[in-house]
Amino acid sequence: MKRTIYMSEPLERLADETRGDSRRTSGFSRRLGEIVERYQIMLDLDTLPELTDTELAIVGEVLCGAVIDRRKIRGLHLDVLDATTGSDDDRKQLSGKIEALTAGQRLALVESLGL
Repeated sequence: MKRTIYMSEPLERLADETRGDSRRTSGFSRRLGEIVERYQIMLDLDTLPELTDTELAIVGEVLCGAVIDRRKIRGLHLDVLDATTGSDDDRKQLSGKIEALTAGQRLALVESLGL
């Protein structure tokens, strides 16, 4: 089945990197499939700490409408301190939990919220 996808900037870069003489043999689809599969492996292998409903609400507030980029993942533990949801203690405790997470675990947290 043939599908059409929007070629965002990262996909355009991938297409350039995998460009060949033929669309059938360029490797774009193969490479994109490998990336998706490896990302799923990372998500499956990274376990997350137990978060309370309040902590999940704080993370949801911080991520709602946000662009999920390198800065957001790297600074997520700081961003939760500026949230309005929960108490100061809730936000500080959550910040400590997130600070201890790897980048992969932080991405898994974002994915677990469906964002």
